[in-house]
Amino acid sequence: MLTKIGIILLFAYGALGLSSFIGNTKRAELFELTDNEVAKFRITLPEEEFAILKEDGGKGIEKPKINSKVLNDDNQDTDIQDLKDDPISDINKLLNIDLFKTKNATMTVEINGTTKSYKKITFGLGGGSSRNYAKQGYNIKIRGNKDLYGRTQFKLRPDSREATYLRSKLVCDMHNRLGLPSISANFATLYINDEYMGFYVLLDSIKLRWIEAVYDDPDSTSLYECKSTSNQLTVESSSEGCVNANDEVTDNTEWIEFLTALDNAKSPEDIEDIFDIDLFLTEIAFEYLSGSWDHYLYFGHNYDVYKPKNDKWKILYNDFDAELGQEVVFIEDTVQNANKNRDYYSYSFEDFAARKTHLLDILIFQNTTRFDNILKNFVTNAFNPTILFPHIDELKEFIRPYVELDKIPNENGKYPGRLNEKSGDYTFAQWEANCEFTTVDTTDLGNAYGLKYWILQKYRYVCKAYNMDCDPVYMDENYQYTIDKSVESQAFHIPWEEQQEETITTQQPPEQQQQEPTTTTVVIVSPQPTESIITPEVPQYNCWAELIGYPCCPSHNKIVYSHDENGDWGYDYKTNQWCGITPFVAPTEEECWSEIYGYSCCKGCIIYESDENGKWGYKNGKWCGIPSYCPV
Repeated sequence: MLTKIGIILLFAYGALGLSSFIGNTKRAELFELTDNEVAKFRITLPEEEFAILKEDGGKGIEKPKINSKVLNDDNQDTDIQDLKDDPISDINKLLNIDLFKTKNATMTVEINGTTKSYKKITFGLGGGSSRNYAKQGYNIKIRGNKDLYGRTQFKLRPDSREATYLRSKLVCDMHNRLGLPSISANFATLYINDEYMGFYVLLDSIKLRWIEAVYDDPDSTSLYECKSTSNQLTVESSSEGCVNANDEVTDNTEWIEFLTALDNAKSPEDIEDIFDIDLFLTEIAFEYLSGSWDHYLYFGHNYDVYKPKNDKWKILYNDFDAELGQEVVFIEDTVQNANKNRDYYSYSFEDFAARKTHLLDILIFQNTTRFDNILKNFVTNAFNPTILFPHIDELKEFIRPYVELDKIPNENGKYPGRLNEKSGDYTFAQWEANCEFTTVDTTDLGNAYGLKYWILQKYRYVCKAYNMDCDPVYMDENYQYTIDKSVESQAFHIPWEEQQEETITTQQPPEQQQQEPTTTTVVIVSPQPTESIITPEVPQYNCWAELIGYPCCPSHNKIVYSHDENGDWGYDYKTNQWCGITPFVAPTEEECWSEIYGYSCCKGCIIYESDENGKWGYKNGKWCGIPSYCPV
């Protein structure tokens, strides 16, 4: 059995073609080269500065507890309702702290067997509220008129808020697929002074050099960064809330005139010549489809506004770790009197866009036709399980070995890159399940819908609400998927204000729960082979379900509620658990396939690992081969 690191060293995905989802959209060479390759970043800095980085990263930040308490300037508890103007406006002060940054770093980057070296690097901690998590993010800037395959500034983000490592990547890919002006994303590993810091999302960074590369506009004076919250693109909220990215610009007259025109507009025609309305509406459609709360509609930040030469002002989104059903409960806490329906995917757009703004009024609510068409186009061509699910499957298998390595502690019991204990990590089982249909509790607030579950349910709702002709496979209410009950959020359908007091301890019957019995994926560091080989004996079982840890149904209980590769499943209402119906039939004796690798065959069918040799179990401290008779 190969060790985990050995698996990673031998893992090859060169022929996957992960860029097929994106299509022919032109991106920076850096991201085209890393579609099927995980880049390796090696940063070197003075040891004393590395120690400072670890110390600063270990501090994290004290984030406000939305819907509860925040700290005021005197570090006293303050009810969020008492905050002036807007219930989220004072969050900004909690993020305005100095971050570690050095110009004394050097860097090498390995991609596809080629190593590039850089002697002038600015390197530092990065991110906003994500700094509260154990694994920190980093910003990199190449100085000295050099670039890395077309990019000089980029981010390495752990995306610790969410379990899958995929949300940022998927959102960027959807934007790229639609040809929107957008950042791109792929993956990288990071070493600092030869210390392995872990697996990261590699992201574009919209800075002046990005504008120069994409729009041929060097030293632009028309890029405004809307990082602070409550920017609604009005003179009152954004004249100072959005800041020019060029430090040499002191005259914001052009920006104020643009915001004034937006304020005074009575219809789309009034601003059609100065504002890329279709791009804005496309991003609003994205927010709605994704359940996003961290951009314009709710928190009012994480976007830039830019005016290319001889063109219209354009909105450019960034920071995508809170998308696709991630902690959607935030929308309740951002808006007073929010909709109390907790099936957030079934919100109409009007219900979802609860923070009404002047722009939404004149561009959407006065006449929804233009927005409706843009929304339907987004669903048909990008937010569509027919094309998204295969892409998720490919990405998931591509990053699997790196995720596994990120979940393995070193000899000191520490996980790669974790600098503080502010927030815990997701388990490998949560990663596995949340990439699919299982909703999991988050390490911060509420829960996160399974990626595929959110996409499926939102797709169904929009298709029905807008009378679209959608894929019948995914519109079929009998479409089969599995839920991993061992990691499923127990607060899935509980109102947020009750979640902190109430815990569900029993499962609902199958007609209410709509879940399938599943096995649990567990990550265990591979032991070394032993010399003793034990020929497996097939134990005595009454039903196939016993081989994967479920009981058999009582003899009188023969109602089939579900069927999968393990056979027919019933439900025992006395014990409130799934049970197996299909009787076990002893297989014919056969050779144990794993013996040639130095391992006996298992006496059961619970799978803990798979590789090119077969499927593996783990029993009594030793790996064993899953027998070929197992129904897997």
